[in-house]
Parts: sequence; C-alpha cells; structure tokens
Amino acid sequence: MLTNLVMILMIGVVVFVFAFPVMGKPYPFKFKSKKKKVKRSGQETPKIEGNFQELLGIKAIYGDIVELENEKKAVRNFQGLIKVDDINYLLRSLNEQRQTDLAFETLLAQLNLGPGREVNVGIHIQSRPIDLSEQLRPYEENFSELNPVAQRYAESMFFPYMGYWQQTVDEYDYQSYFRIDLKYNDALLDGLDEQQIIMKVRNEYNRVASIIQRNYNAMGGQSTICDEYLLYEACYFAVNKQTASLERFKKMMEQEGILSPFVTGKVKSSVNADELDSFEGEGEVHAV
Repeated sequence: MLTNLVMILMIGVVVFVFAFPVMGKPYPFKFKSKKKKVKRSGQETPKIEGNFQELLGIKAIYGDIVELENEKKAVRNFQGLIKVDDINYLLRSLNEQRQTDLAFETLLAQLNLGPGREVNVGIHIQSRPIDLSEQLRPYEENFSELNPVAQRYAESMFFPYMGYWQQTVDEYDYQSYFRIDLKYNDALLDGLDEQQIIMKVRNEYNRVASIIQRNYNAMGGQSTICDEYLLYEACYFAVNKQTASLERFKKMMEQEGILSPFVTGKVKSSVNADELDSFEGEGEVHAV
C-alpha cells in the first residue's frame, strides 16, 4: 500500500513539472535563485593632479636632454636616450662578430669626459605590442581604387582579421636604447649660471652621444639621438603595455593637452614598477 502511494506521488510530481512547459503556461510560483554577491570597492579612482613630467620624476626637458628629480640637492642628474636598430649578432660570420666586439670595446674605452669623470651608459630594451599601422597604411590609402568585390573582401575579411590578430598577439616588437646618465655636483658647476650649466651639459652629452653613434655605426647598426618627441614616445610605451600603439601615440601628440596619454590611459595589466624605473638602473655599464 505504501509503495503504491509513493509511486502515485512520484508520477504526480513528474506530471506537474512537465505539464506547464508543454501547455506554455508559467508555474504558479517562482523559483528563487541565489544571487552572486558582487564586491564593489567603496573608493573611487583618485583624481590625478599635476603634469606627467612631475609624475614621472622629470624636472625639466631641454630638447634631447631630460633633467630628473634628485633627492640629493647637491647633485643634478641629466639623462638622454639614443634609439638604435638591433643587430643580429648570431647571423654574422666569425670575423664580423670579432669586429662587432672590437667596436663595442672601443665604444666603452672612449667614454671619457676627463680625469675622474665617470660616464654611466645603460642598455634599455623596451617591449611593445605589435603595431601594423605603418604596414597597413598603403592598403588603406589605396582602398578607394579597388573594385567593389575587392573592397567587400577587405572590409569583411582582411582588415578585421589583421586588427584581431594585432590585438591578440602578445608582445612582439622591441625597441632598444642606449641610456646616457650625466651627474654633476657643486664642484663641477661652481661659478656657472643656469644657461652656462645647460650649455655644458649639452656639449658633454653630444660628445658622448657622438661616440656611441660612431662606434655603433661601425658595428653595422643605425642609431638616432632621441629628441623631445622620441623621449615622449619612450615614456609612453614604458607605461602602456597592452593598449599602446604607434598610431594612437601620434594622435595623442597632436592634441593640445598631453597629460592623459601618459598617465590615465587604459592598461589591462598592472604596470610593473620596474618598467617605470627601467631608465634609472637597467644594464648599467661604467667606463672611466
């Protein structure tokens, strides 16, 4: 008897569960589902005040030379960058590798600004997201000259695929720099006014930069002394790891206010503090 009652109840439950969906009617009651608790931060994003130079520790920019903030008031720290194209050392013959080594040894030996004047040179390799804007520019400029079939293919297949590939590929492009650090204490600047100090720094920086360029060219490479624009570019890619692009940087530099590109850009991953400090102490080479 008890078994029959249990069977009748089970049949009734099954009929109840499936009857309403079959008839297209809602259940007489609603099933309550547990809502996931969303943790929200009570703190709003703090407002960033000041210009990007102060936030990056830049005291002033004199064309192709940057003066950095220094806790030691008695020492003034100036810095410049030389942008270089990488040399594929492993693809060179044994004789070419020896010549490259000799040119680099000569470079270090000639870094001299006088007795007791140490020149600090750092090698900075900056990783960047892949950027195809320059390669795609000819296709975009000639788009109007294509026939309708080719235009539909470009709009539906070519450009979307290249854009998707560019966004999904991990860090691909790399840019290398020679970083030149010049430090001056009160004894070196005694009796000089501000204009004479900047002139002295520029002359010594140009002397060191020309030594690096001459010897790097002897290695078979190409180099460029970074002007103010290229210094901004290096800072931009140092703090924007995944959302940065050369095309976006150019558009930002055309705007009047350049605070937001360097400070408030969207960064998908947390910025490593070492990246912001990489110009300060990465791969230093000391020569007397």
